[in-house]
Amino acid sequence: MTLEDIAKFLDDNAPAFLATLGTCGNPRLRPIQSPLLYEDRIYFWTSNEKNLYKHIQKHSGIEFCSCAKDGTFLRLRAQAVFEDDKRVKEAMFEKYPLAKDIYKDVNNPIFEVFYLDKLSARLQKLNGEFEVFKA
Repeated sequence: MTLEDIAKFLDDNAPAFLATLGTCGNPRLRPIQSPLLYEDRIYFWTSNEKNLYKHIQKHSGIEFCSCAKDGTFLRLRAQAVFEDDKRVKEAMFEKYPLAKDIYKDVNNPIFEVFYLDKLSARLQKLNGEFEVFKA
């Protein structure tokens, strides 16, 4: 399995569900559907006004799960790293017009992108067969 395979699975099976550790210490789960493969990293976007941003700032360990209609599922575990890269933000605007509608400009101070560092992934079929990826 490659990063391209992971990004395609996420694109084809949106939304994925992202788990974080909440600031209260309890787990939080939310749908997210903005994967972008850019220069060998998978990125997502959010606002720094959302709890997701606060949770990742406090504890960067996250986990994703996405499931295809045939029951195949993908789990990702990584460290989320925020990065203020205008090129990535421009690529997000190109792939996700909704992001541009919301944030208007890549320099908007609330528009954030993060990538998955130390990524490990497991793609598993219902018959128990699986593939793994480790960065």
